[in-house]
Amino acid sequence: MTKFKSNAVSNTSPQNALKSGIYANRLLEGEDPQLLQETIDGLVLDFEVATSIGYQLAQELAQVMLKMSRSERWQCDLIASHMSKHKTRYEFASQLNLNVLGVSSLPDWYFNDSQEERESARNIYDAFIELDHLIRNHSAELMMQVKAAYPRLWSYVFGKNQAIQQRYTFSEILSKYSTKTDPQMRLKDLQEHIRSQNLHKILWAISEERYEAVLCGLRAQVQMELAGDPNLQRGETQLHRRKSDLIAQLMQLSREQKTVSLSARQADQSHAQVITYKSSPHGSDEAGAENGSVIASDSSTSDAQKA
Repeated sequence: MTKFKSNAVSNTSPQNALKSGIYANRLLEGEDPQLLQETIDGLVLDFEVATSIGYQLAQELAQVMLKMSRSERWQCDLIASHMSKHKTRYEFASQLNLNVLGVSSLPDWYFNDSQEERESARNIYDAFIELDHLIRNHSAELMMQVKAAYPRLWSYVFGKNQAIQQRYTFSEILSKYSTKTDPQMRLKDLQEHIRSQNLHKILWAISEERYEAVLCGLRAQVQMELAGDPNLQRGETQLHRRKSDLIAQLMQLSREQKTVSLSARQADQSHAQVITYKSSPHGSDEAGAENGSVIASDSSTSDAQKA
Protein backbone atom coordinates (compact mmCIF):
# COMPACT_ATOMS: atom_id res chain seq x y z
CA MET A 1 0.00 0.00 0.00
CA THR A 2 1.21 3.51 -0.76
CA LYS A 3 2.32 5.40 2.37
CA PHE A 4 0.45 8.67 2.68
CA LYS A 5 1.31 11.65 4.84
CA SER A 6 -1.38 13.47 6.81
CA ASN A 7 -1.69 17.16 5.99
CA ALA A 8 -3.39 17.68 9.33
CA VAL A 9 -0.35 16.33 11.10
CA SER A 10 2.38 17.82 8.96
CA ASN A 11 0.99 21.35 9.08
CA THR A 12 0.48 21.53 12.85
CA SER A 13 2.10 20.66 16.15
CA PRO A 14 1.32 21.24 19.83
CA GLN A 15 3.79 24.15 19.84
CA ASN A 16 2.33 26.19 16.97
CA ALA A 17 -1.29 25.00 16.81
CA LEU A 18 -3.82 27.77 16.31
CA LYS A 19 -5.98 28.49 19.33
CA SER A 20 -9.29 28.42 17.49
CA GLY A 21 -12.62 26.85 18.43
CA ILE A 22 -13.55 23.22 18.99
CA TYR A 23 -14.53 22.90 15.32
CA ALA A 24 -11.13 24.03 14.00
CA ASN A 25 -9.54 21.84 11.35
CA ARG A 26 -6.10 22.33 12.86
CA LEU A 27 -4.77 20.80 16.04
CA LEU A 28 -5.18 22.89 19.17
CA GLU A 29 -2.60 23.42 21.88
CA GLY A 30 -2.09 20.28 23.90
CA GLU A 31 -3.45 17.90 21.25
CA ASP A 32 -1.15 15.08 20.17
CA PRO A 33 -0.43 14.94 16.41
CA GLN A 34 0.77 11.36 16.79
CA LEU A 35 -2.60 10.34 18.22
CA LEU A 36 -4.37 11.87 15.22
CA GLN A 37 -2.05 10.04 12.83
CA GLU A 38 -2.66 6.77 14.67
CA THR A 39 -6.41 7.31 14.30
CA ILE A 40 -6.01 7.88 10.58
CA ASP A 41 -3.83 4.78 10.21
CA GLY A 42 -6.39 2.74 12.14
CA LEU A 43 -9.21 3.86 9.83
CA VAL A 44 -7.07 3.02 6.80
CA LEU A 45 -6.65 -0.52 8.12
CA ASP A 46 -10.29 -0.91 9.17
CA PHE A 47 -11.63 0.07 5.75
CA GLU A 48 -8.73 -1.48 3.80
CA VAL A 49 -7.98 1.82 2.09
CA ALA A 50 -5.67 1.49 -0.92
CA THR A 51 -6.28 4.75 -2.81
CA SER A 52 -5.49 8.41 -2.20
CA ILE A 53 -9.21 9.27 -2.28
CA GLY A 54 -9.89 6.70 0.44
CA TYR A 55 -7.04 8.08 2.52
CA GLN A 56 -8.44 11.59 2.26
CA LEU A 57 -11.81 10.31 3.48
CA ALA A 58 -10.12 8.53 6.39
CA GLN A 59 -8.22 11.70 7.23
CA GLU A 60 -11.38 13.80 7.25
CA LEU A 61 -13.20 11.20 9.38
CA ALA A 62 -10.36 11.29 11.92
CA GLN A 63 -10.67 15.08 12.07
CA VAL A 64 -14.42 14.84 12.63
CA MET A 65 -13.83 12.35 15.45
CA LEU A 66 -11.28 14.75 16.95
CA LYS A 67 -13.83 17.59 16.90
CA MET A 68 -16.42 15.38 18.58
CA SER A 69 -13.88 14.53 21.30
CA ARG A 70 -13.14 18.24 21.74
CA SER A 71 -16.84 18.94 22.15
CA GLU A 72 -17.13 16.32 24.89
CA ARG A 73 -14.12 17.74 26.74
CA TRP A 74 -15.48 21.26 26.35
CA GLN A 75 -18.80 20.26 27.89
CA CYS A 76 -17.02 18.51 30.76
CA ASP A 77 -14.98 21.68 31.35
CA LEU A 78 -18.15 23.78 31.42
CA ILE A 79 -19.75 21.45 33.97
CA ALA A 80 -16.60 21.51 36.13
CA SER A 81 -16.52 25.30 35.92
CA HIS A 82 -20.15 25.52 36.97
CA MET A 83 -19.61 23.16 39.91
CA SER A 84 -16.71 25.28 41.19
CA LYS A 85 -18.77 28.47 41.42
CA HIS A 86 -19.75 29.91 44.78
CA LYS A 87 -23.44 29.98 43.87
CA THR A 88 -23.31 26.23 43.16
CA ARG A 89 -21.82 25.56 46.60
CA TYR A 90 -24.45 27.81 48.15
CA GLU A 91 -27.21 25.87 46.38
CA PHE A 92 -25.63 22.61 47.51
CA ALA A 93 -25.56 23.72 51.17
CA SER A 94 -29.07 25.08 50.94
CA GLN A 95 -30.54 21.84 49.57
CA LEU A 96 -28.83 19.79 52.30
CA ASN A 97 -29.78 22.28 55.04
CA LEU A 98 -26.13 22.94 55.87
CA ASN A 99 -24.73 26.18 57.23
CA VAL A 100 -24.59 28.41 54.13
CA LEU A 101 -22.11 30.71 55.89
CA GLY A 102 -19.52 27.97 55.73
CA VAL A 103 -19.81 27.11 52.01
CA SER A 104 -16.37 28.56 51.29
CA SER A 105 -14.84 25.89 53.53
CA LEU A 106 -16.42 22.99 51.64
CA PRO A 107 -13.68 20.84 50.05
CA ASP A 108 -13.17 20.90 46.28
CA TRP A 109 -13.45 17.12 46.01
CA TYR A 110 -17.15 17.38 46.86
CA PHE A 111 -17.64 19.04 43.49
CA ASN A 112 -14.96 17.55 41.23
CA ASP A 113 -16.04 13.90 41.56
CA SER A 114 -12.68 12.75 42.95
CA GLN A 115 -13.08 9.03 43.61
CA GLU A 116 -9.79 8.84 45.49
CA GLU A 117 -10.97 11.38 48.07
CA ARG A 118 -14.33 9.65 48.35
CA GLU A 119 -12.69 6.32 49.07
CA SER A 120 -10.48 8.01 51.64
CA ALA A 121 -13.59 9.49 53.30
CA ARG A 122 -15.20 6.06 53.57
CA ASN A 123 -12.07 4.58 55.16
CA ILE A 124 -11.73 7.42 57.68
CA TYR A 125 -15.39 7.17 58.62
CA ASP A 126 -15.00 3.42 59.15
CA ALA A 127 -11.97 4.10 61.36
CA PHE A 128 -13.99 6.65 63.31
CA ILE A 129 -16.81 4.12 63.88
CA GLU A 130 -14.32 1.44 64.95
CA LEU A 131 -12.69 3.85 67.38
CA ASP A 132 -16.07 4.71 68.89
CA HIS A 133 -16.74 1.00 69.40
CA LEU A 134 -13.33 0.54 71.05
CA ILE A 135 -13.98 3.45 73.44
CA ARG A 136 -17.37 2.09 74.48
CA ASN A 137 -16.03 -1.45 74.89
CA HIS A 138 -12.55 -0.62 76.09
CA SER A 139 -10.48 -3.40 77.62
CA ALA A 140 -6.84 -4.35 77.81
CA GLU A 141 -7.56 -7.39 75.68
CA LEU A 142 -9.14 -5.32 72.90
CA MET A 143 -6.22 -2.90 72.96
CA MET A 144 -3.97 -5.84 72.18
CA GLN A 145 -6.18 -6.97 69.28
CA VAL A 146 -6.69 -3.67 67.47
CA LYS A 147 -4.96 -4.76 64.26
CA ALA A 148 -7.28 -7.74 63.83
CA ALA A 149 -10.45 -6.33 65.38
CA TYR A 150 -10.28 -2.76 64.01
CA PRO A 151 -8.29 -2.83 60.73
CA ARG A 152 -9.43 0.61 59.51
CA LEU A 153 -8.47 2.24 62.78
CA TRP A 154 -5.11 0.47 62.75
CA SER A 155 -4.47 1.63 59.18
CA TYR A 156 -5.35 5.24 60.08
CA VAL A 157 -3.03 5.33 63.07
CA PHE A 158 -0.04 3.49 61.59
CA GLY A 159 -0.46 4.13 57.87
CA LYS A 160 1.64 1.91 55.60
CA ASN A 161 4.92 2.34 57.45
CA GLN A 162 5.97 -1.18 58.43
CA ALA A 163 8.90 0.08 60.48
CA ILE A 164 6.61 2.03 62.82
CA GLN A 165 4.31 -0.96 63.17
CA GLN A 166 7.24 -3.11 64.26
CA ARG A 167 8.62 -0.52 66.66
CA TYR A 168 5.47 0.61 68.51
CA THR A 169 2.35 -0.96 69.95
CA PHE A 170 -1.06 0.62 69.41
CA SER A 171 -1.09 1.93 72.99
CA GLU A 172 2.33 3.52 72.52
CA ILE A 173 1.46 5.21 69.23
CA LEU A 174 -1.44 7.01 70.92
CA SER A 175 1.11 9.37 72.48
CA LYS A 176 1.24 11.00 69.07
CA TYR A 177 -2.34 12.23 69.62
CA SER A 178 -2.57 12.65 73.39
CA THR A 179 -0.43 13.45 76.43
CA LYS A 180 -2.86 11.89 78.86
CA THR A 181 -2.11 8.67 80.69
CA ASP A 182 -5.59 7.20 80.93
CA PRO A 183 -6.09 4.81 77.96
CA GLN A 184 -9.71 5.77 77.33
CA MET A 185 -8.92 9.48 77.48
CA ARG A 186 -6.11 8.94 74.98
CA LEU A 187 -8.61 7.19 72.68
CA LYS A 188 -11.05 10.09 73.04
CA ASP A 189 -8.30 12.55 72.13
CA LEU A 190 -7.62 10.45 69.04
CA GLN A 191 -11.32 10.54 68.26
CA GLU A 192 -11.37 14.32 68.52
CA HIS A 193 -8.30 14.54 66.31
CA ILE A 194 -9.96 12.45 63.59
CA ARG A 195 -13.14 14.50 63.82
CA SER A 196 -11.41 17.88 63.61
CA GLN A 197 -9.01 16.90 60.83
CA ASN A 198 -11.56 15.10 58.67
CA LEU A 199 -14.90 16.71 59.49
CA HIS A 200 -16.04 17.14 55.88
CA LYS A 201 -15.05 13.59 54.98
CA ILE A 202 -16.97 12.19 57.94
CA LEU A 203 -20.05 14.32 57.17
CA TRP A 204 -19.96 13.21 53.54
CA ALA A 205 -19.59 9.53 54.47
CA ILE A 206 -22.46 9.73 56.96
CA SER A 207 -24.84 11.06 54.29
CA GLU A 208 -23.13 9.86 51.11
CA GLU A 209 -26.33 9.07 49.21
CA ARG A 210 -27.95 12.42 50.00
CA TYR A 211 -24.81 14.40 49.16
CA GLU A 212 -24.27 12.59 45.87
CA ALA A 213 -27.93 12.93 44.87
CA VAL A 214 -27.73 16.71 45.25
CA LEU A 215 -24.41 16.89 43.38
CA CYS A 216 -25.81 14.79 40.51
CA GLY A 217 -28.80 17.11 40.30
CA LEU A 218 -26.56 20.19 40.09
CA ARG A 219 -24.53 18.60 37.28
CA ALA A 220 -27.70 17.58 35.46
CA GLN A 221 -28.89 21.21 35.45
CA VAL A 222 -25.81 22.27 33.50
CA GLN A 223 -26.13 19.34 31.13
CA MET A 224 -29.72 20.28 30.39
CA GLU A 225 -28.68 23.85 29.65
CA LEU A 226 -26.01 22.61 27.26
CA ALA A 227 -28.46 20.22 25.59
CA GLY A 228 -30.81 23.12 24.94
CA ASP A 229 -28.17 25.40 23.45
CA PRO A 230 -29.07 25.82 19.72
CA ASN A 231 -25.51 26.53 18.60
CA LEU A 232 -24.18 23.42 20.31
CA GLN A 233 -27.03 21.29 18.97
CA ARG A 234 -26.40 22.52 15.43
CA GLY A 235 -22.69 21.83 15.64
CA GLU A 236 -23.20 18.36 17.15
CA THR A 237 -25.77 17.46 14.50
CA GLN A 238 -23.46 18.49 11.67
CA LEU A 239 -20.59 16.46 13.11
CA HIS A 240 -22.71 13.32 13.50
CA ARG A 241 -24.09 13.66 9.98
CA ARG A 242 -20.65 14.18 8.50
CA LYS A 243 -19.29 11.20 10.43
CA SER A 244 -22.08 8.94 9.13
CA ASP A 245 -21.58 10.20 5.57
CA LEU A 246 -17.83 9.60 5.63
CA ILE A 247 -18.26 6.11 7.07
CA ALA A 248 -20.77 5.31 4.34
CA GLN A 249 -18.37 6.56 1.64
CA LEU A 250 -15.49 4.54 3.04
CA MET A 251 -17.65 1.41 3.23
CA GLN A 252 -18.78 1.89 -0.36
CA LEU A 253 -15.20 2.44 -1.50
CA SER A 254 -14.13 -0.69 0.35
CA ARG A 255 -16.87 -2.75 -1.33
CA GLU A 256 -15.86 -1.45 -4.76
CA GLN A 257 -12.22 -2.31 -4.10
CA LYS A 258 -13.18 -5.83 -3.02
CA THR A 259 -15.33 -6.26 -6.15
CA VAL A 260 -12.46 -5.18 -8.39
CA SER A 261 -10.06 -7.52 -6.59
CA LEU A 262 -12.49 -10.43 -6.88
CA SER A 263 -13.00 -9.84 -10.61
CA ALA A 264 -9.25 -9.71 -11.12
CA ARG A 265 -8.76 -13.01 -9.28
CA GLN A 266 -11.51 -14.70 -11.30
CA ALA A 267 -9.94 -13.48 -14.54
CA ASP A 268 -6.57 -14.82 -13.45
CA GLN A 269 -8.12 -18.19 -12.61
CA SER A 270 -9.89 -18.40 -16.02
CA HIS A 271 -6.66 -17.57 -17.84
CA ALA A 272 -4.80 -20.25 -15.88
CA GLN A 273 -7.29 -22.93 -16.99
CA VAL A 274 -6.56 -22.38 -20.76
CA ILE A 275 -3.74 -24.90 -21.57
CA THR A 276 -1.84 -24.54 -24.87
CA TYR A 277 0.69 -26.98 -26.42
CA LYS A 278 3.49 -26.19 -28.80
CA SER A 279 3.73 -29.07 -31.34
CA SER A 280 7.13 -30.35 -32.41
CA PRO A 281 7.87 -31.11 -36.15
CA HIS A 282 7.90 -34.83 -35.39
CA GLY A 283 4.61 -34.55 -33.70
CA SER A 284 3.20 -32.70 -36.72
CA ASP A 285 4.21 -35.53 -39.06
CA GLU A 286 2.56 -38.10 -36.85
CA ALA A 287 -0.56 -36.01 -36.70
CA GLY A 288 -0.56 -35.64 -40.47
CA ALA A 289 -0.16 -39.36 -40.99
CA GLU A 290 -2.95 -40.04 -38.58
CA ASN A 291 -5.14 -37.56 -40.38
CA GLY A 292 -4.24 -39.18 -43.71
CA SER A 293 -5.26 -42.64 -42.55
CA VAL A 294 -8.53 -41.23 -41.37
CA ILE A 295 -9.16 -39.59 -44.72
CA ALA A 296 -8.31 -42.84 -46.61
CA SER A 297 -10.66 -44.83 -44.46
CA ASP A 298 -13.39 -42.35 -45.14
CA SER A 299 -12.75 -42.59 -48.93
CA SER A 300 -12.94 -46.40 -49.03
CA THR A 301 -16.13 -46.32 -47.07
CA SER A 302 -17.58 -43.88 -49.58
CA ASP A 303 -16.62 -46.14 -52.56
CA ALA A 304 -18.22 -49.17 -50.95
CA GLN A 305 -21.45 -47.27 -50.49
CA LYS A 306 -21.48 -46.29 -54.15
CA ALA A 307 -21.01 -49.96 -55.28
